[in-house]
Amino acid sequence: LAKDYDPPCVYAAGFINRGPTMYFVCHDDRENLQFFQYAPTDPASRGGNKLVCRADYHLGTQTTHLRTHLVRNSLLLGSATPATSWIALRHRDAMALRQEDPDCRRFGVHFGTVDGGFGAVFPVNERTFRRLYALQGVVGNALQQSGALNVRGWRLFQRTTQRGACRSGERQKGVLDGGLLMRYCQLGYFQQEEIARAIGTTVDMIMDNLLELDCARMVL
Repeated sequence: LAKDYDPPCVYAAGFINRGPTMYFVCHDDRENLQFFQYAPTDPASRGGNKLVCRADYHLGTQTTHLRTHLVRNSLLLGSATPATSWIALRHRDAMALRQEDPDCRRFGVHFGTVDGGFGAVFPVNERTFRRLYALQGVVGNALQQSGALNVRGWRLFQRTTQRGACRSGERQKGVLDGGLLMRYCQLGYFQQEEIARAIGTTVDMIMDNLLELDCARMVL
């Protein structure tokens, strides 16, 4: 079995998956989330003996439990015409498969925090990730932040001093900040259009992606 050669102090663990790909999620004592994958063909796995870290994210708060939930799509959730909605979904995401197939569902994790917060982590398709990652960078630079804080710096993986303390070369990133992205919805239309034009897309497309994120985090 593979393992992490630099084991953190884990407070909670779970898994997320999309199709045949599964990732192990762990939350450590430094309030980080790390996403590991068993990938024996990857050179970094040392012949399949090491779990490969694919992404990391500084959550900034503690949790003690990660609970798995089925990710629901915005096109199929409450649709009055599920047949045509399914066709539209297939055109948007080639990896989207029927919800009845247990081997092809998307699963995420949700959690409560010790300070009374609630959050969720779930997979998105590559095209949506690239669009929203570009949006996240523009919103982070264009909007004023509370107390002039650096939102991107806050979400960088935090290491303990014994392990080298936040060496940038070891950070994998790869996680979207939903709280920052949802600030786009609070902007005026002209400002939304200006930001959308800056990343080469439209306001409607961004709103559709944000709606998908909002539906995916629903657990009730």
